[in-house]
Amino acid sequence: MMWLNFLLITFRFTALGIIAAIIGAVWLLREKRTRRAGADAVVSIILFIVAYGVLYFGLPEPSLATVITANLGSFVITCLIQAAFLGSMTMKEVSSLFQDKKKKDATTRRTLNQGHPARLFAKGAGWGIALAVLAFLIFGIMNVVDAKRVALNAPVKTYASTNKAPMPAATNSKQQMPVVNAPATVLTQVNNSLSNIPNANVYSVDHVRAQVYKNKLVYVAPLDFDGSFWRYLRYQQVDGYFVTDATSKTADPRFVKRSMRYTPEAYLSRDARRLMYAKTANSGYVLMANAPQLEIDDNGDPYYVSTLVKCYGVTNRQDFRHKAVVTLNAVTGELNFYKDLKKKPKWLDVAVDPTTASGQIGAWGRERNGWWNANGFGGARQGVMVAVTGSGTEGNDEDATPVLYKGQIYYQQSLTSAKSAQTSVMGYAFTDAASGQSYYYKESADAMTPDRAQKLAKDMMKQTGWKPKMPMLYRIDGKPTWVVSMLDSSNAFRSYVYMLASGNGTQSTVATGDDADTALTKYRALFSGNITANASNGKKEAVKGTVFRTSINGDTLYLLLNEKKVVYVVNIKSDPFARFIQPGDTVSFQAQVSGTSGVATGAIQDDRLPK
Repeated sequence: MMWLNFLLITFRFTALGIIAAIIGAVWLLREKRTRRAGADAVVSIILFIVAYGVLYFGLPEPSLATVITANLGSFVITCLIQAAFLGSMTMKEVSSLFQDKKKKDATTRRTLNQGHPARLFAKGAGWGIALAVLAFLIFGIMNVVDAKRVALNAPVKTYASTNKAPMPAATNSKQQMPVVNAPATVLTQVNNSLSNIPNANVYSVDHVRAQVYKNKLVYVAPLDFDGSFWRYLRYQQVDGYFVTDATSKTADPRFVKRSMRYTPEAYLSRDARRLMYAKTANSGYVLMANAPQLEIDDNGDPYYVSTLVKCYGVTNRQDFRHKAVVTLNAVTGELNFYKDLKKKPKWLDVAVDPTTASGQIGAWGRERNGWWNANGFGGARQGVMVAVTGSGTEGNDEDATPVLYKGQIYYQQSLTSAKSAQTSVMGYAFTDAASGQSYYYKESADAMTPDRAQKLAKDMMKQTGWKPKMPMLYRIDGKPTWVVSMLDSSNAFRSYVYMLASGNGTQSTVATGDDADTALTKYRALFSGNITANASNGKKEAVKGTVFRTSINGDTLYLLLNEKKVVYVVNIKSDPFARFIQPGDTVSFQAQVSGTSGVATGAIQDDRLPK
């Protein structure tokens, strides 16, 4: 089926050339030049096979602009070939020119008449070249003209503040712990585990994908072939994939055995990308340039997934209003094409890949006020925003990071000014990986960019030699906070750095810790006075007792329990029911305690309040 689909695609890209070849062959047959017509047909078939191979190996973008350009190119080449076949004379016709004058004139007239279609095809080639040049100019102009319309059409909702932004809240709840494993860490761990896999010397692991599996954020890392075509013929399948918890620094990659025959590095009719291309190239949607990514369903069955977007008008610009997704069962080879993302399977968390999300925000942020405004000589750059690159984990420029919020994956990007010297965030973009809808939240405070947060974290721990990775924006007690993971030279996690986004890296706004609870407690201590500061390095303990006295100051509750000479601090923003605790209530909670100071690190359980 794939080969037939590629045949139809080749016809689509070379239709004008095929028509010209047929006309030329018919003309030769009409002139009773059958041997030449046969040779012409052979050459045309060879050229079609070459075009088939170019399409198979090159996988050109099947946009209207590409199809028109390819057809004009095919037409020009075919016209030149037909002109050559129709215009040249046989040896018999040449010798006849030396006959008597009467016969010579007749032969000359006949030869010139036979040369007439050759001249038509030569003119056709000239017209084809002229049209190709004209098409190139039109497509270039339309690419500029359509930039604003494409940007304004992008599905981006804007908000005047960050209050409703889908920032995950970093709390002491294990369900909301910050992502600790960067993709680089996971890849290192997986490659360290490859020795336990049979035939490990023929496999490689070079990418991971974040997804939700059994209500947890995990990374999925598939095996793939690493070697020649002949090695592929020897094995013809990979043995499975790895799954790793994204939030536990002690998580070990777990290998799941599945006989995966259809992968991106397979060949011929099991090549995942070519199967997807053949399925969708004639649909009006364009398969995005990034490689298919592996995602698993609720039963652990593996699927390769790719995002598609329609093109706008006759240009190659993506029309982000129209997205689709294609899935390929890596075990059975079953293909499914969903033109409506609402009809995709529920297990498919990432229907829109990070490259598409990044491109959507990039077009909207840069060109919604016009191409010239953003890119032209002397352009005003009014309202131009660009995503901060190099500080994310996904996208062509590493400008997006997947985060989990209320069970859904979003791609988080920080937008800043087009001037590279500026290091403040203008706003945050979040793209829903399931639907492709993006949201922009304007930042009113003087918040730093994630790359600056990385530099500050690196300077803070310069003596360790650790490198900062994957700064992620969390909301802690209502405050947007950069959470930076510090990795050693082997990409192993070592420490967290919590940094107030609007704090400019001052000592009073940055906290570190070897684990999430410690870093969170220290960070909260920075904003809760001396009591929490004293307790931040204390021991964890379970507390239970009867409340003796309470006091509330702003968003902080202070508790005294009977028979305990410890002042416990509770953050009301993270535990809103705590404000209703009264003397005489029996309470229990976890706390960090040092001397007479304690900080509650979890929700307060009160026997007189609703559970």
